[in-house]
Amino acid sequence: MNNLINYHFASVKMPLKGLSIQQQLEQQLLSYIIDSELLEVPLSFVPQNTRSLSRLSQVQPIIYRWAIAKQLSLHSPLSTLDLAEQIFSILATHTNDNQEVPQLILTMKLVEPGWLDFQLSDRALAIWLQYFPEGDLSTIVKTIPLKRKDVRDNYFDHLLLIEYAHARCSSLLRLGEQQKLIKLKNHDFNDLTWLWQTPNPIPWLIDGERLRLTHRAELALISQIITTIDRLANNSWGTWQKLTQQLSESFLDFERYCRIFGALIEDEPQLSQVRLGLIAISQYLLQWLWSSHIGTFPRSQL
Repeated sequence: MNNLINYHFASVKMPLKGLSIQQQLEQQLLSYIIDSELLEVPLSFVPQNTRSLSRLSQVQPIIYRWAIAKQLSLHSPLSTLDLAEQIFSILATHTNDNQEVPQLILTMKLVEPGWLDFQLSDRALAIWLQYFPEGDLSTIVKTIPLKRKDVRDNYFDHLLLIEYAHARCSSLLRLGEQQKLIKLKNHDFNDLTWLWQTPNPIPWLIDGERLRLTHRAELALISQIITTIDRLANNSWGTWQKLTQQLSESFLDFERYCRIFGALIEDEPQLSQVRLGLIAISQYLLQWLWSSHIGTFPRSQL
C-alpha cells in the first residue's frame, strides 16, 4: 500500500473553463509551475504528448494522480520524492483569485514514492455537475467516424441499448415534470440543447457541503460521466461502442436501484430532483454521443 506523507496536505484551486477535469487540471498544474519559475528541473524534459495525470480506478472518491516528479527525476540528480516535495510546495503556495469562472477546490496529497494526488470534494463535484450544461460539449464530442471494428455482431443490439437508455432518460424527465418536481424548457429531444429549466441551481448539496447523492449506483453514474468526458477530451475512448455501452449500462443500473417517484417525492423531494438532474445530464451526453456517430437523434420513446 502507498504511504501517505502525513504532513503534506494542501488545497489547490482550479478555474472551471471546460468539462474535462483531467485535461484542465493537468494544464493548470503545469501553468502554475511554469509561472512560479521555482522548479529546478526544466519542464521541457517532459514530452508534450506524455500524459502524466491519470484518474485512479475507484468510483469514490474521485482522485487524479500526477506522476510528473517521476518523469522529471530521469533528468535530475534529485530523487522523485524530493522533486515531488518541491512541486507540492510550489502548488501549495500558489493563489488563484479568478472570480469570473467557477472554482474547483481539490485536496492535494503527497504520496510516496513521489505521487501527487488531487481529490475532488463533494462541493467540487456539485459545482462541476451544475456547470455541466454550460460546458461546450461540441469542443470534445467531435464526429466519431464509424469504423470497421465498431460494426461487430452485436452492433445493432448495442444501438438499441443506447436508444433504450436515452428513451428511459427522456421518459423519466417528462414524468418528473408531470409530477411537478422539475420544469423543462420544452419536450423537443431532437435538438442538442439543455432542456432543464428549474430548479436552478439543482440542489446537489445538503447544507452546502455534503453531496445529496450517496448510493453506490448514483456515484457510479457520476464517475462514468466524468470518465466519458475525460476520455473524449483526451481522444482515448477506444471504440464508440465501448464508451456508450458503459455509460448506458451505468444509467440503467442507476435507474434500477434509485427510486425517484412514489413516497420519495413526499419524503425527500430534493433527492428526487437531484436524481432527475443526473438523468438530465445522462440524456444530454447520450444524445451528443449518438449524434456525433450516427448523424441523427436517438428516439426519446420506444
